[in-house]
Amino acid sequence: MTDTEKRPFPSVVPILPLAYPLLLPATVVPFTAESDWQKALAEDVLAGDGYVAVIQTQEPGPGLSAERAVFTVGCLGRMETGRTENPDEFLVGGVVRFRVLERLDPVRGYPLARIDCTEFLDDCTAIEEGLPFTELRQIIRNRVEKLQPGFDIGVVERMAGTEIATAIAHSLPFSPVERQALMEAPHLREIEPILLQLMAGPGIGSGTGPGTSPALGSQRAPLPVF
Repeated sequence: MTDTEKRPFPSVVPILPLAYPLLLPATVVPFTAESDWQKALAEDVLAGDGYVAVIQTQEPGPGLSAERAVFTVGCLGRMETGRTENPDEFLVGGVVRFRVLERLDPVRGYPLARIDCTEFLDDCTAIEEGLPFTELRQIIRNRVEKLQPGFDIGVVERMAGTEIATAIAHSLPFSPVERQALMEAPHLREIEPILLQLMAGPGIGSGTGPGTSPALGSQRAPLPVF
């Protein structure tokens, strides 16, 4: 067991709903606190253990109210301040995925939930051992060499596998459901075949492409955005 796995993760954390981009372990997303509740969330997170639970929002659909909702599987991350010239800018680095167990009463206007990371603890080992993602890495390499011939290709080689996957996923018109399929892969190493299948399917952007439904058990119990 690694040191990361030995360290207990928090069970009650602030929830940060984000429509975009998708946060996976070993990736980083920017976050700008624009509303009062977002500023309160960032203040409390930075004053505490630094953990925040990032969950992708989903569009209304069959069985959902017109109000936007969030999925129930997200990524636990560590928040830090961004550029000094923008005090409302923050960065969140993904650590391990989680599942929401219970929604709790808001604190200072921001959402709070009880979560469990147990089923995703292999994320820690997978990141430490590395995710080759050979086919996805070659796709990025080919595109960079074509569009930016002088670019240091070593940067691509040093990227984490999840960074490669999110770079490709964010460049394509995937729907929230399709992006969530990556989040809910049973193991991080399965992100590559899921993404390749999504890229090959006709349903990009519709939420009906191949590979979307097996990984999306949380759609059955969406949580409203607070």
